[in-house]
Amino acid sequence: MTVAYYTSTFFLDLSLDVINVLKQHVNLHVFIEVTTASKNATVANISELPANKLLAEPNEVLSADALQKLAPYFEGTASTQFVIHSHPSGFSWSTIKASRAVYNFMKPFKPSAFYFEGYTLRTVGLLPYLLGIKKVFLTIHDPIPHTGEGSWKISMPNYMFFKLPLKRFFVFYSEFARQLFIKNYAGVTGEKLLIAMKPYSYFKLPSVTEINGEYILFFGRISAYKGVDVLLQAMQQVFEEYKNEKLIIAGKSANGFVINDKHIGTNSNVEIINRYIDNKELVDLISRAKFIVCPYLDATQSGVLMTAFALNKTVIASDVGSFPEFITDNYNGLLVPPSNPTLLADAIQRALKDDYYKTLQANLVQQNNQTSWQNSFAKLINNHLKHNE
Repeated sequence: MTVAYYTSTFFLDLSLDVINVLKQHVNLHVFIEVTTASKNATVANISELPANKLLAEPNEVLSADALQKLAPYFEGTASTQFVIHSHPSGFSWSTIKASRAVYNFMKPFKPSAFYFEGYTLRTVGLLPYLLGIKKVFLTIHDPIPHTGEGSWKISMPNYMFFKLPLKRFFVFYSEFARQLFIKNYAGVTGEKLLIAMKPYSYFKLPSVTEINGEYILFFGRISAYKGVDVLLQAMQQVFEEYKNEKLIIAGKSANGFVINDKHIGTNSNVEIINRYIDNKELVDLISRAKFIVCPYLDATQSGVLMTAFALNKTVIASDVGSFPEFITDNYNGLLVPPSNPTLLADAIQRALKDDYYKTLQANLVQQNNQTSWQNSFAKLINNHLKHNE
């Protein structure tokens, strides 16, 4: 079967594993959407977008270092193209032209299936070209918007993709997200498929080298639903017992969120790196951390969790969303009730006491050696991509 897989640089860390699996079973053509705002998202490293081009080869877009690291994932695909969106708007004449360029590129091989790794206003321009395709897979990352992130820019593409007369398959990376979608979109037809998310291979260390942790780390996009203020309150209790402990918060604020300074004060034990963190720096930050904290108020699946797991770092997370599907309390991490600074502080102190986090980390390493994206995709591939019905 010939499959067109459409993703974006925002999802590229995850998409590399999807590509790695699918290319072994189908004739896979990959399209990676990139914009002026996303050219350095996740594992992409793009200094400038090619001028006057709508589609470009990886060697025309990526830095030499990024190309070297990503090339093994692209090898074995039928083709890999970056879809260039130079206009900052989510939907514009230029996005329509980019969609047309994708369609023209696909004409010679006419895919039987089109697989979206998420979709936005920019991908709405592809809708007319999907009508002749037998199967359309739509990955749903967040069935409902996170706290403070609702927008018509999310609801409109949902409405348009859900109403089109297509043979749809919805893909979810957690059972929590799947059930949330079923509850909120009861009238939307299409099989709902679960693919259990696994640690991202791009970030996996070549060998398990024990590094003495230096600090506690929160990383990723800083938004209202991430619970940073809860973490900062919890750390005041932690610092009373562990006076030399350090917390680093690394990531760029999103959607206008501002960290409440009153929870930091003049505390020199807290370092905030409020900016974009590139991959090299991110891997270094995670590698030198004792463990990661995800004090989220709500969540579906988490790329932060899978990045941490890939680097063999245990995670203390809120008992919300899909975290309980991936974190086994007191085995590979710790779970705490959301919005509770006292209980979060207790969990952090438990992890620190007698270096208990190292025991959790050892269990995680053992678990990582037994997980596989290939196994997660087996049912979808065998039931829906092995033949052209």
